[in-house]
This record gives sequence, C-alpha cells and structure tokens, in this order.
Amino acid sequence: MRRLLPVVVVLLTVAFAPVALAGLPTGTPGQDAADGTQPGGNANGGTWSDLAGGIAARPYVKSLKVINGDSVVTVFSGGVGASATAVEGDVTTSVSPTNLCAAGQTPQQGRCYATPNRVGIALGYKGPGGSVDTDFSNPTVPVRQTVNADTVFDIVIGLNTLGKTLRWSWVNGDLLSWKTSNLGADDAEIRLRVKPVATPLYDYAALGPVGCTATPIRDCDIAQAGGSALSTNMFLSLDDSLGTELTGTAFGTTAAIAGFLVPDVGPAGPILDLQMGAAHLAADGSPMKGSLRAFLPSTVLTGLYGVQPADAGSFFTARRTTSGTSDAPTFETRAASAVDNDALVISIDNITFSAPAYRVATKAKPLSVKVATKGSKATVSSKALTACKKAACTITIYKSGKTVFVKPTKIAAAKSSATGALSATLAKSKLPAGTVFIVNVRKGKTLLASTRAQR
Repeated sequence: MRRLLPVVVVLLTVAFAPVALAGLPTGTPGQDAADGTQPGGNANGGTWSDLAGGIAARPYVKSLKVINGDSVVTVFSGGVGASATAVEGDVTTSVSPTNLCAAGQTPQQGRCYATPNRVGIALGYKGPGGSVDTDFSNPTVPVRQTVNADTVFDIVIGLNTLGKTLRWSWVNGDLLSWKTSNLGADDAEIRLRVKPVATPLYDYAALGPVGCTATPIRDCDIAQAGGSALSTNMFLSLDDSLGTELTGTAFGTTAAIAGFLVPDVGPAGPILDLQMGAAHLAADGSPMKGSLRAFLPSTVLTGLYGVQPADAGSFFTARRTTSGTSDAPTFETRAASAVDNDALVISIDNITFSAPAYRVATKAKPLSVKVATKGSKATVSSKALTACKKAACTITIYKSGKTVFVKPTKIAAAKSSATGALSATLAKSKLPAGTVFIVNVRKGKTLLASTRAQR
C-alpha cells in the first residue's frame, strides 16, 4: 500500500508584475494594457496578447459590487470584457499574467513560463487612459462609488479555460468569505467578499531585490514602510506542476506585501505552512502588525489531512514557527452557503513581522494502516490505540478519490477490540486496488485519529 504525500511547493523567484504586489505607491496599468491592446502593460514579462488566444481564455472579473451598508452598487457584470464598461471614477479591476514570457522570449527556469503560473487581480478607481488607481484613500479622479475601510467588495471571478488549474489563492485584504464552484471545468468560478485594508508602501527601486516577495518567502528584512494605502488585490496560483491537494484554498492577509503556501509531510503527518512578509515597522515607526485568515475547504481537509469538515474545528493546531508574536489562532467551521464553501477558517490577529510563518497540522499523529485481502473480503487495520482500550472506539472507512473533487463516502465501520486494536472488514469490491481511502477513529463523538491512504 502506498502512502499519499503532498507535493512540496517550489516556484520560480521571478520579479512580480506591478499588479501582483500589495504595496504599489500609486497605481497599476489598466486592463487594456494588461491585455496588450495598448502600451504600458507588464514591464516584467508578457501581456495576455503574447499568449495565443490569451485574452479570450484568461480569468476575468465577471461581476463587481460595491457595498456600503444598505447600498449595493453593481459596477459591472458580464463576460471577459465586462470591466471595460466601467468609466473614469468607477471602481474597476485589472487582471494580469505573472511570469508569462513576452513575445520572443524562450521559457526558461528562473526566467518565464509559456503560460502564466499566477494571475494578479488589482482593484482601484479607473483613471485617465484606463489606468487603475489602487489607493482608495487618495483618489486622483472624482469617484463614482465611495470606498472606505468598511466597504465590502463582492467579486465573482470566471476562471475560464486558463484558470482550470487553480491551486491556492492569496488576497491582500480583510477576506470575509470565499466560495469556489466547478473547479477544474471551463465554467469554474470564485466568489469572494473582501474589505480594503491599510497596505504598506515601499520604494522597491531603492530597496533592490528583497526576499519578502520571493517564493517561498525568505530573506525578508525591510526596516520600515514608506507609507500606507487603502487597497486590496489578489493572486491566483495556476501552477499545474503542483499536486491538487491545495485546490480551492485561499488566505487573506493584512499589512503584508506577499503571501505563500507550502504543503509538506513530516514524521507527524501532513502540514501546511502559511507565510507572509512585510517591514518590521509601519510608516509611523510603530511595530507593523497584521492578520491572517485562511479558508481550507472540505476537499483540502480530506485530501491533505483525511479529516471531515465537521471535525476540523477541534482537530487542528496553528503555531508560529518564526520569531515574533501574535494572538492565539481561532478555528471556525463554515457550512456551504451562497458565499462560502464548507470549510475550516483559521484566523490569527496582531501578527508581528517581518516574515511570520504558521504551521497548520492535526493534533494527533496519522495512523499507520494496512490492507489485507482474503477471498472476497478486505480488512483495513491499524495498531492498537491506548485510548481505545476498555471503552470501545469506532473505526470508519471512507472511500475518497484520486482528485480533490470527489466527496468521500462511508464504506465500512467497526468497533475496536478489547485491546484497543482497530480493524474493519468489508467487501473487496468496495476497496479495489488503487483506491484512495480515509480512516477515522472516534471515541464517542471525539475524533482521535485520521489518515488518508491508498490501497
């Protein structure tokens, strides 16, 4: 039997397109420039026009609503070109490719990709010539929709054919809700609600290369931010060289200029590192403090950890693995709704910088399970658990899938023996060779152990 291991995320360290950084001083090129249909596009790589069929196939903002209390304004909605209906002073968006080769460039490790491994989406006021002013607190044009720290953006993103390989996403902002649908298909969508946040500004030309925006984040050592803007933007990671374990995961941060996810597996089982980066001090000289809110959908919980959503709130830990301080994490289980997936939401406040990292893991070590077959029967077993002696535990087997899009189904359950040994026998036809399955062990309603394996 082969144990499933998550893929370690390793991406190129390539200069980000301006739209991809949370700390832009003034603004970013508009959608026409990002598409390559007018000058002023991506200074660090290709535009969508450099990719055959790229404009028609790229992810796009399908709908944008600006909500202030009881006021709900739909700025635009529709297809790939919907944002073009926004006029000067409207809140609008710009969707740009990251690490895409420009015309004439040859794809090369550390240089560029034939297709973008990430997509950046920036929000701001539409300015002269279609540019996007990303600082809502200091608009350069008369505005048509009021935006402040209490404003909620309700955004629907069509992933389109290029976005079918979505893995994880990072949002600079107060991420309130996150919902994905039909992932892996041409009509896949994301719906999120987010508030703009005070975002540190930097003079990157003066700083030179810094590890705060490298992937993974490393060597992040900026003394102080140069200012602050009220803004929000996001990354969609489309790197199809990665495993699918993180598909649909999202995390929002405040005060950070970049964020990154790293899944790995160690002796204690699967883990997930959440990284973010910013200066040590805010522009006013006070310690920089931010927050993190991670959305782990049920597909990730079962695919990476073998844990059902109903158990997730009490079964996970999130600890800081770098120097610095923060509040204790809180765990919330959300049910599926119009704006949320069924997911575990992890929130951490008052995070100090410069490069905080948090490790998400289960409280118990994974079980070591084996499958034995005899005739038409298959038996899934594990070593005895001390907690299961005398008082019987229940071992439950769920059939999963080879992709994260398959919801697990219960196929067997049994009680532990008097010694605490765990085994469940079922028809071999329910667990054919190659089947991915999940094993849960409970004492009463309490989940003691869980693991994901493959026969």
